[in-house]
Amino acid sequence: MEQQRDKRTLHSLRKHIDELLATGATIIARDPVTLVSEGQTLKVRHGMLVGHSGLLDLVEPLTDHQWPDALRQMAIDLCIQQLDEAIRALENEAVVMASEPANDG
Repeated sequence: MEQQRDKRTLHSLRKHIDELLATGATIIARDPVTLVSEGQTLKVRHGMLVGHSGLLDLVEPLTDHQWPDALRQMAIDLCIQQLDEAIRALENEAVVMASEPANDG
């Protein structure tokens, strides 16, 4: 009997996913392959297993939905406000670090 050649690729990735499944991970989607392991969502992207936070898991379903212009604008405004706050916090942190005396001893 002739042996059939294995056409699968990314053997290390497959082995890693098998190990995750053996420790309790669950496949929740197949295209792309998406697993949940210990509360973290992991997706196969470009041959790598990439972790996503819970917030990023909301992005795809939200972008697939048609939103009224007013709601879309509210979401955009909220994102811009949060980005502005994060930028200000980083700028303030940089100013504080620059004003601290060097500890060259």
